[in-house]
Amino acid sequence: MAEQAKAKIAVLVCTNVIGGHEFQMATLVRDLVRIADVTVYVNQEAHQAMFAETGASTVVLQGLLLRPGNLLKQVRDGIAGRTALRRRLGAPDTVLVSAGAVEAGVAASIALYGWVPLSLYLPFFYDRVPTWGRTGYLYNFVLSRFCGFYRQIVTINRIQATVIRALTGVQTLVVPNLVRDVAPAPSVQRGRMLFVGRLDQQKRVEELIEWADFEDNPFKELVIIGDGPLRSKIEDLAGKARHIKIVLAGWLGPEGQDALIDGNDILLLNSLLEGEPLVIREANKRGMRVIARHITGVRGVTRRSARFDSREQLQALLRQEHPVRQTLPPLSVKNDAMRRHRSLQAFVDRIQPINPLT
Repeated sequence: MAEQAKAKIAVLVCTNVIGGHEFQMATLVRDLVRIADVTVYVNQEAHQAMFAETGASTVVLQGLLLRPGNLLKQVRDGIAGRTALRRRLGAPDTVLVSAGAVEAGVAASIALYGWVPLSLYLPFFYDRVPTWGRTGYLYNFVLSRFCGFYRQIVTINRIQATVIRALTGVQTLVVPNLVRDVAPAPSVQRGRMLFVGRLDQQKRVEELIEWADFEDNPFKELVIIGDGPLRSKIEDLAGKARHIKIVLAGWLGPEGQDALIDGNDILLLNSLLEGEPLVIREANKRGMRVIARHITGVRGVTRRSARFDSREQLQALLRQEHPVRQTLPPLSVKNDAMRRHRSLQAFVDRIQPINPLT
């Protein structure tokens, strides 16, 4: 009996940046290649290297998957790019659109809707209500309608799946993030505050500095690991800090972070929007303490008692934390490799090969 042909999956990486979601997409592709015929289409040549060792074929579609612009522009780009994108993809059985936010996948989904079955790989639904107020409800509703182009949404944990399904009404599938092996960090130094991530508006590092810079903070140093468009502004703030020393370490790879981070350090996150921060999961594996903004994305990986909503709450939590690490057991962050494999197999099993329309 002839071996059944593998399903042909086109993965569209709709992004103009490189971050945690894109790295997770690369690990997902690497695992997916074992059970399917995968071709990855990237929006910029710089992204091609991320998929070089996944085993998938990679094609650069320069600027065809995502161009800068608001939601209306994404709609126009999707309509205008229908013919070109379909011709470039050939005849896949299904398309998996990778987007850090719903908007990033709008152009591709409009261009391909009705041609092949579409799925969306989305870390979280960007809820605008916390920042926009009532207007956010209307915008969320509009985004949820665009999600209707997809047969299913692949996300990273059950909490995000529940939120996404409630907002969009679209079937969800959980493929857990892959967390690298991290050894417990030795506790040899005086505790420091630590931030790890991209220096952009979403992370609210400027506000974090202002809130952590108070006289009776037992932590006297804040180490910032990362880079991004707000680096110069954060450098200016660092020079004006009165009660704490701020060190900008730049971006460090995994080995560099492992060498720098001490078990007495405490990780601080002030983002209003996160999917499931890998820095928290790695910190938990190290046995570190974590204090994070009280948002959906940190549920399940932080203690409720270690979350804050205001300057006063953050400062109160820092005052409680003595620079010597408390003997608190780290949260369980075991990555269920079998569950990840089963989820990807379920994704492939749902694919029904069709003949694309021309």
